[in-house]
Amino acid sequence: MPVQDVSIIPVQTPGQRRQFIRSAWGLYQDDPHWVPPLIADQRRYLHPRKGVFFEHGEAMLFLARREGRWVGRISAHLNRLYDELYGKGTGFFGFFECEEDPLTARALLEAAEEHVRSRGMGRILGPMSFGVYDEIGILIEGFDSDPYVMTVHNPAYYPRLLEAAGYGKAVDWYAYRGFTADRHRVDPRLFAVRDRVLGRPGFSIRTLDLGSPRKVRREAEIINRIFLQAWSRNWGHVPWTGREFDRLVEAVKKIAIPELSYIAEVQGQPVGFALSIADANVAVKRINGRLYPFGFVTFLRSLKKTDRFRHILMGVLEEHRNRGIEIAMYAELVERCCRMGYREVEMSLIVENNQAMRSSLKHFPLDIYKTFRIYQKSL
Repeated sequence: MPVQDVSIIPVQTPGQRRQFIRSAWGLYQDDPHWVPPLIADQRRYLHPRKGVFFEHGEAMLFLARREGRWVGRISAHLNRLYDELYGKGTGFFGFFECEEDPLTARALLEAAEEHVRSRGMGRILGPMSFGVYDEIGILIEGFDSDPYVMTVHNPAYYPRLLEAAGYGKAVDWYAYRGFTADRHRVDPRLFAVRDRVLGRPGFSIRTLDLGSPRKVRREAEIINRIFLQAWSRNWGHVPWTGREFDRLVEAVKKIAIPELSYIAEVQGQPVGFALSIADANVAVKRINGRLYPFGFVTFLRSLKKTDRFRHILMGVLEEHRNRGIEIAMYAELVERCCRMGYREVEMSLIVENNQAMRSSLKHFPLDIYKTFRIYQKSL
């Protein structure tokens, strides 16, 4: 599929799949804020027999080549679980990377569009790599700092490339950032709310217990159960599959911060949760995405030293909302992270129409510092 001097090559071999992963290095070699993916994790995730997405989806990967150089990549994929919830008709693109050239971008996007159109789709949405709870969106504001773990960073010209190819906004997602040095900006009344909530008979907030594999799985099952109910109305929500849940369990074991993650209970029954993870990107950047053969040691050391964390998920069952539980958990988070010596926190990603959560965050010294956009186009 040549466009001018750009060739679009479908990925069909393991070697091409490796090139798909590695192509990003050349595009970002001069960007000080780019954090490479973990190569081993990407290999598993993109493998059509091993990747968890392929149990309920299908994907085609494409590479762009110009004058002997790899200058871009994209995926085109379908998600059967999404179709079951929202109806068939939407295809997706993801893993978008591209040189600063509208012809290259158009060639990549047209390859993805043609792939999903040939399967009966009338709209394409993305980037989503592959699902809404993976890495999503194009960064449109906040290019001057490193991304947190499981969020994207891209050149400032990406939005122009997509818009020039006929793409428009579908929805925006926000990342909020706060610093423990700003704790004095927290209204003391919020801690009073926390204390009142904790004083109710039968209510408690307990720290996540990750003391053994059995306990990790039990806690993950609680998080999953609440998450599937609490987030069911979130934009683009698709429930995790069993293997995707197992991937969550592995992530919790590796990078969850137990002291900053907890379960809210009423009469011993879980009604809410908060999950915080160490910013593994600090470590991944130092090993340049390569865990093996020696990067694992550096990764662990860097992970222990990081003073940044991402508050990635919070959920409260609907029947227990608007009773101060969310405020209590946020206030508890502020107090604990200050005590533990963390300097910076990111709370993300929060979709623009989640007014309840955004209203809760207004009470704390947090500011939107990055905005990510998912684009769409009718086919």
